[in-house]
Amino acid sequence: MLVRTAQHEPRPRDVTRLAAARARLFALLAAGLAIASCVDRATSATNLSWTLTPTSPTAGPATLTVTLRDPAGSAVTGARVRLEGHMSHPGMTPAIADAPERTPGVYVAPFNFSMAGDWVLLVSAVLPEGERVEARIDVANVQ
Repeated sequence: MLVRTAQHEPRPRDVTRLAAARARLFALLAAGLAIASCVDRATSATNLSWTLTPTSPTAGPATLTVTLRDPAGSAVTGARVRLEGHMSHPGMTPAIADAPERTPGVYVAPFNFSMAGDWVLLVSAVLPEGERVEARIDVANVQ
């Protein structure tokens, strides 16, 4: 048996209130975007480059080598570099590793891909002056 219920038709006063609420919400969102666009988001002049070994990663041990250079191309020494490896789906424990400086401006983080799948590596470096440099590395199809 099919039972149909009456559809509630909004009264004109309800439609006006709904339109006013939508207009206020739009105004708040527009103001938020305007304020956010005024924030200075200066990017770092420090260059962060990286290599991953093995280049075709498999589940198990891997090494991320991070190189930091200033705008003149000189090595950035004395930084604190950290790696967080996350699976692309929630619920997995991240792989976290510190990357000590091996040679001037070169930081090496040994870590472990705990299982096959897609990974996201988040690299953050805090330079001696306090400046922060970050990079996101997408690693697809770890076998």
